[in-house]
Amino acid sequence: MKNGQAEQEFRALLTAAVDAIVIIDHRGVIRTFNRAAEELFGYAASEAEGANVSMLMPEPYRSEHDGYMLRYLESGEAHIVGIGREVDARRKDGTIFRAWLSVGRVEGEDPPRFVGFLHDVTAHQRAEEYERRAAERLAEVARLGAMASMAASIAHEVNQPLAAISTYALACERLLGLPNADLAEVRRALRQIAEQALRAGDSIRNMRELVRKGVGPGVPAGDGLGNPPP
Repeated sequence: MKNGQAEQEFRALLTAAVDAIVIIDHRGVIRTFNRAAEELFGYAASEAEGANVSMLMPEPYRSEHDGYMLRYLESGEAHIVGIGREVDARRKDGTIFRAWLSVGRVEGEDPPRFVGFLHDVTAHQRAEEYERRAAERLAEVARLGAMASMAASIAHEVNQPLAAISTYALACERLLGLPNADLAEVRRALRQIAEQALRAGDSIRNMRELVRKGVGPGVPAGDGLGNPPP
């Protein structure tokens, strides 16, 4: 393949690439800045090429980059080369965004050149945050539904003995209002009041136990609010 054809194909690849592609030399000077990089960072290729790649970084990385390059050339110890990672990047207008960066060393180049592939992960992070918040809202709806179900169950279990207590209390009042009150009958009514009060207390205790064990109707394990049991 002729060099001219290879160069044309390389340029076509750079133009068609979805990811930003930035090629730098051993001094950190940008040598290639493709169209996707222009769109991502807001610089024209004519502005970026010939400038130090640190212009695409916020502080403190901007000030540290040249030292990192020097250490890599002297020791071969790589912090980013050959490793994909999330980084903070800086646009021309000064805005900072999260990007996924993969850096590789160009084979056969001496002095070395490095190629970086970048894409903005902000939208992905926003989508993850939206999913997290949506899950939280759904969990809250489930908790509210569980609480409503629990409240209805408690109301049903407690209302019956309360109604009986009210009935027996009225009966006591009526019996005591008679000229010759039947005290034995009054005592029986008072015993019924005590029994129904115990029944109401038992219903509440049973519901609390069910909620604590997480086996109540429509109630998740824990305290009914989505928290784990003690």
